[in-house]
Formats: sequence, C-alpha cells, structure tokens
Amino acid sequence: MLWIVAAVIAVNICSVTAIRGNIFSKTKRDVYPVRWPIVGLHFASLVIGALPYPVYTMFKSGFSVKFRHFYEQAGWPSAALMILLIAAELVFMYLQARNGMKSEMERKLNRAIKG
Repeated sequence: MLWIVAAVIAVNICSVTAIRGNIFSKTKRDVYPVRWPIVGLHFASLVIGALPYPVYTMFKSGFSVKFRHFYEQAGWPSAALMILLIAAELVFMYLQARNGMKSEMERKLNRAIKG
C-alpha cells in the first residue's frame, strides 16, 4: 500500500511540474520556480517509496508463504519502477526550474526595458 501511495505522489509531482513548468505546451506563458511543497512531496515520495522494503524485512516472518513469495517476486520490479519514478520527478522539477529561471530573466529584462 505504501508503494502505491508513493507512486501516485510521484506521478502527480511529474504532472504538476509539467503543467506549471510549461514543458509540453506550445503556448508561451510565465513559469515560476518549483515551489517548496513540491520539493517536500518529492522527499515524501522517496521515503514512502523506500519504506515497504525494510518493513517487509522486519515483519516477513508474520506473513504467509504465499504472500512472501508474491512480495519477493514483485520486489525488484517495484523497486526499479520506483527508482524510475523518482528520477522522472527530478527531471521534471529540473525542467520547471530551468524554464522558471529563463522566464524570470525575461520578466526582469522586460521590466528594465519598460522602466
């Protein structure tokens, strides 16, 4: 369950930063830097995404054999997917930050020209 929550947070972070960062849009609009709550959610998704693995290790003796087999089969693919999602978050946040920096420079230059 924790892994699913972390994956949903990661996909939402990618979506929000793609929209706010004007990454896939053809129209030009102002872009602002990545907000701190998004950075906090990124950290939360990292922690929540990594948490199921040590939790399983601590409590695996209490699980049924069938569940342990499933968890061990799904462990590596889920870890790889979580790593890809965390990397995608970082890429999207970087792109929004880069576009925000360019947009801020344009705003300052336009203000200087008009002023």
